[in-house]
Amino acid sequence: MSKSESRVLLLENDHLEIATSDQEKDGFSSGYDSTQEVSDTETSLLKPQQPYLTCDSACDSESEDEATEVMSYKSTSALCEHLKYIVSMPELCDVTFLVGPTKIPVYGVKAILGTRSRVLYQLILNQQHRAATERSSFKKLRKSHSKSNVIIDVNKYEPEDFRMLMQFVHCGSVDIGVHNVAGLLCGAYQFGLEDLRSACWDFVRRSLNSTSGKETAHALMTSAFRYSQHRATRKLVSKINKSLHENENKINENFQEKSSYGSKQKTSNVTTV
Repeated sequence: MSKSESRVLLLENDHLEIATSDQEKDGFSSGYDSTQEVSDTETSLLKPQQPYLTCDSACDSESEDEATEVMSYKSTSALCEHLKYIVSMPELCDVTFLVGPTKIPVYGVKAILGTRSRVLYQLILNQQHRAATERSSFKKLRKSHSKSNVIIDVNKYEPEDFRMLMQFVHCGSVDIGVHNVAGLLCGAYQFGLEDLRSACWDFVRRSLNSTSGKETAHALMTSAFRYSQHRATRKLVSKINKSLHENENKINENFQEKSSYGSKQKTSNVTTV
């Protein structure tokens, strides 16, 4: 092979590579593998610079202020609507209440019922134990009943009132009216729903103190008569009767004041001859 020469000037790196290669051939070291001491300035040049952060007291206070800036976001309306949809779908529920003499089904979710009310939790456990005992006694029931679905009979509630009660248990919201306040109040006492109980009493108080308190009292009494077998109804009826009695006393007092004022006007208009 013919020998070729290059007339291009060598750079510093080229000289270093040639010198290094020549030294390695001759058995000499380039000096990078030696254990000689290196100064601090040389060490700083050789080692790669590691990134680091410094922060003074002002920086600490700014970071603390930024850390305390937290935004809380809640979307309960959409969650409530989704839970209402779940309760309306039997396929998504594992508890079935058969309400009233006609056994109207009202559905619920075991996990939500058990966490919202300890009374409902114990009721579900008792029903599960009873159903397990029946399945072990009668082999035929093993195929006809699902182990995951709990069926509970409810006899002392109107179907619509109990459905609204279960809506509150699952969603935390319910529309209270004159027609269902008695059923919701009884359910709140029976299942230990203190927030619903307070809301029902507040509605009763506002309704009785309204301008149409007398008409509202009669409507509330009609609603209460449908739950006469509950203890909470006695408190409701006593509250209504007390309100009606107070309203009658006010009417009598107003009538007496008007009649006395009218008699005074007549005597003042009489002239003596």
